[in-house]
Amino acid sequence: MNDHAQREYRKLMASFKKAATIKECFYHKTDECIGEIKQSHSIQRNGRLSIIEGEVNGNQSIYTFTSSVPSFDHLIYDLKPIGKKEASTFFGFCDYHDTTLFNPIENFPFDNSDKHLFLHSYRSFAHSYHRKREDNKVYKDPTSEFIKAMPKGWVETMQEGINMAIIDSDKRKKQLDNYIEKGIYDELEYLVYEKPGLYPFAVSSQMSPRVSYKNKPMNNHIDPAIPFSQPMITLLPDKTTTFAILATFPDDEPAINLLNELEDLPNLKLEKAITSLIMANCENTFFSPAFWHSLSANEKRRFLDEFEMHTPDNLEYHNKFFHSTFNFFDSRFENSRLIK
Repeated sequence: MNDHAQREYRKLMASFKKAATIKECFYHKTDECIGEIKQSHSIQRNGRLSIIEGEVNGNQSIYTFTSSVPSFDHLIYDLKPIGKKEASTFFGFCDYHDTTLFNPIENFPFDNSDKHLFLHSYRSFAHSYHRKREDNKVYKDPTSEFIKAMPKGWVETMQEGINMAIIDSDKRKKQLDNYIEKGIYDELEYLVYEKPGLYPFAVSSQMSPRVSYKNKPMNNHIDPAIPFSQPMITLLPDKTTTFAILATFPDDEPAINLLNELEDLPNLKLEKAITSLIMANCENTFFSPAFWHSLSANEKRRFLDEFEMHTPDNLEYHNKFFHSTFNFFDSRFENSRLIK
């Protein structure tokens, strides 16, 4: 991709982002909203993102898959650093609900309680739900510059898939609405992995794996008669400990099975499995400059290739679990080692 093509690509993606923007509060009682719909952080800005940021070209920055530079050979050739102010944000909550709902996890240490687990998972769901609805807005707009530039068949396929995901997500949202209104925090099923040390990665997302760890079917993304299975995942770096939270609805049998399979794994295999799920499913992933700059040129390319290969039309991993060559919990990536 030459310089002109790169500029056109950036313009196209900028037009997509502008056309996709939706500003509305995810909380179901919108009559209680106070203040503007704000750029909410799906990952805590101060206390999570702040402890994994580092200096890049004189600025405090972090890296993410969605801030990238394309090339002729690669959709993601390199990564561009961003500031934590814009990282993980979405126009998904009014000022009042963003402040009050998440006060327990924004202003108090993580305590592994059902309430903390629920609120992190609720926010991960909200971010992914919002993104689906924004994508759908663009796919349904024939006047969008992005849609005009895409092959018609591709647009129809993407729109059909996102419609299916939204229909299922609307049902799940109603469950979450009921839980949070009534303060029911123990209805979701959780798997929590805790490891001492600061591993500088942060994630807040839903996942839609095609198969479980043992290759049992979870999603086909084609048949509208088969409900989506979309467990939530949150990866929380802390100053002395890193937490991974996987959550699912109690009646989502494929996701329950996935959590059960993961729970039976020894720690090292579990760490690699969590990393693999993130690499294959979660674009809302952030990591420190210290991690990124610790990789060799070949490791960087392999890291980006692993993320890039998981496009909807890539058939290689439709029927088998993807195993990443990386482990976010590797002692090599513990922050105290990275910054030496």
